[in-house]
Amino acid sequence: MWISTADNTAQHLAPMRPPCQDGVLISDGMLFWGPWMCGCNLSLYGHIGLAPANDSTPATAPRLEPRKGDPAAVAQFAARPGDWPCLRGDSRRTFLTSVPVAQERSQLWQSRPACCDLPTAPVTGGDTVLVADRNGIVRALDAASGELRWKAYTGGAVYFPPAVWEGRVYVGSADGWVYAYEAATGRQLWRFLVASHPRLIPVFGRLSSTWPVAGGVVVEDGVLYAAAGIASYDGTHVYALDAVTGEVKWYNGTSGEMSAGTQSGISLQGSLYLADGELRFGGGNVYETARYDLRTGECLNEPRHNAYSPYRSAFYPYYPDYGQYVPFEHTFDDGNTLSYDASYEGSQHADLALLAPFPPGTPEDAVARRRTALRPEMVRREALWQKPDLLFRSFILAPDALLAAGQIGYEGGFFLAAIDVKDGNEFWRVPLPAAPVKDGTAVDHRGRIFVSLTDGQVLCFAPTQLANAKNEDEE
Repeated sequence: MWISTADNTAQHLAPMRPPCQDGVLISDGMLFWGPWMCGCNLSLYGHIGLAPANDSTPATAPRLEPRKGDPAAVAQFAARPGDWPCLRGDSRRTFLTSVPVAQERSQLWQSRPACCDLPTAPVTGGDTVLVADRNGIVRALDAASGELRWKAYTGGAVYFPPAVWEGRVYVGSADGWVYAYEAATGRQLWRFLVASHPRLIPVFGRLSSTWPVAGGVVVEDGVLYAAAGIASYDGTHVYALDAVTGEVKWYNGTSGEMSAGTQSGISLQGSLYLADGELRFGGGNVYETARYDLRTGECLNEPRHNAYSPYRSAFYPYYPDYGQYVPFEHTFDDGNTLSYDASYEGSQHADLALLAPFPPGTPEDAVARRRTALRPEMVRREALWQKPDLLFRSFILAPDALLAAGQIGYEGGFFLAAIDVKDGNEFWRVPLPAAPVKDGTAVDHRGRIFVSLTDGQVLCFAPTQLANAKNEDEE
């Protein structure tokens, strides 16, 4: 809380609170919060410094910076059905692919760039694999050989993978800009400033905009969606752009303050996705999920006027040791549900399991609440099979198998495995030389599997027949 001495009113700073024993430190005209150290529901951890706000917005150049050439004219880039063009495969983040997983596979190649800092998950299209990293570099690799086709640079860290659409590649960067590139060559088409204005601050040892595009981007039906911000009180900026030209279709800059009385609002604390005609992302500790109408940009969250923060979050871009395990749930036509759950900080896990349908007579509201497996006393479903002691960081659900990457317990090795959904047996498992990144697997239309590792490597596994054919061609 902060109290105005002018009118004796109090306001709530929703994203943070100081350590219980220390309180807020006041020095040199600034407020300092020490590291979080208890179980309070917060979004921002670590040492935090707040300075007096500058109410004037600096004059800036136009937000859209086009490059030379016609942005509508791009080189041919033959993406095909079965490619993995964005995070978790599609704009709804379903984890689904139509491409079968090969029963026999061989490693095709591995790539390790000379300079890489925590890569994103890979995406695929046009026989190309695209990966970005926290150095702000975007790389396009040949899917058959792993050789570099092109690379491009943004002005800040990239936390979530690029999105591929209609011969173009889009990336959101921590410098506050969205970048559009020609997918075949890496030529920059345009960039757009999503941040309020160009302003850099230190965030965990590296420069970032006060309003980084930290949740990635979503592209669908010719529209690109992006959001920028860290703390709600600094403002949250959400845009819909024409995916070809970068021109603004709508803008919402008001959701950072949903309640003036408590000064609570939406902060960007999750990756973007589309659902039920809405743009959504994790909205912080007051609004668990931020919701915007896709057509108009109107924020659909109901304001909350009580000084209360019911949701915990530790956003993966800023705390990659948190949020690295990926909850997963998919219900099949027969009512069985494939489920894995992990708490946001990774200290609690429920086994990957195939759960039988809810018993007859289960109230519909109990089903709708989708109570998680982390609270087994509230779940009344039989486990048809389960896999204990495995912690998962990535999933792809294929027609015949679940492709999963993770680790064996907290101290064991890392692996990539194809799991038979019917009985939980593994078709195959291969060890990985380092930890896979969050959501770090992708497939393409040829059945090749790509894995990003935390040490910067990208590995490719292919159906054995395809790998043998490549080796014969090389000979």
